[in-house]
Amino acid sequence: MQNLVFAIAIIAGGYFLLRTFARTPASGMALLVRKLGGAALMGLAGLLALRGGINAAIPLFVVGAGLFGISPGFGNNFNWGKRTSGQSSKVETSLLAMELDHDTGKMDGTIKAGNLKGRKLSSLTDGEIKAFYGTCASAGDQSRALLEAWLDRSRSSWREEWQTGQERAQPTSSGAMSRDEALAVLGLRSGAGEDDIRKAHKRLMKEFHPDLGGSDYLAAKINQAKDILLHP
Repeated sequence: MQNLVFAIAIIAGGYFLLRTFARTPASGMALLVRKLGGAALMGLAGLLALRGGINAAIPLFVVGAGLFGISPGFGNNFNWGKRTSGQSSKVETSLLAMELDHDTGKMDGTIKAGNLKGRKLSSLTDGEIKAFYGTCASAGDQSRALLEAWLDRSRSSWREEWQTGQERAQPTSSGAMSRDEALAVLGLRSGAGEDDIRKAHKRLMKEFHPDLGGSDYLAAKINQAKDILLHP
């Protein structure tokens, strides 16, 4: 009977994993793999405990809980990779204010000007997004690059669907960045120390590094923000 329960659990878990991997964007895959590894270790710990191996189960559970992002009651030293809740990164151009929620990995933007002013990108129809893309392309700043970063993350097949022959917008110098803007880009508060700045930069570059399928423009902004805060 016990073996049947384990077999059912394995089948159900495999089905869940396949669905989860299929729905997870590339940018969130590393976090997903870490959490799945933690869940697997906690499951193994539970199996060992049921079979009388409590001494081996405890350290496995602690490690698994840390990888999963929860503290098993031993302080924060075991809570590896956990982010401070409520953090978000913000990048703005003349037409668009983009925000990345660090807790969920969701990125969305608010239109700042024009007949779509105040609308969220996620609420636009395909026709509205195409029209706004044209507006961004003629804006003369980095609005197009910022919109493309959102499209690449939220609608990865948009280039093929639109059949656009345009090259990817290239990041250009956006001028001086204030310290407040740099803090907003990295999702930090005033008074953040060097260690906080480097950790935020590293975490965001894992999301947006061009070699990992991220955005050239956002990666440039993240690097600029780090330089401003570390070398004012």
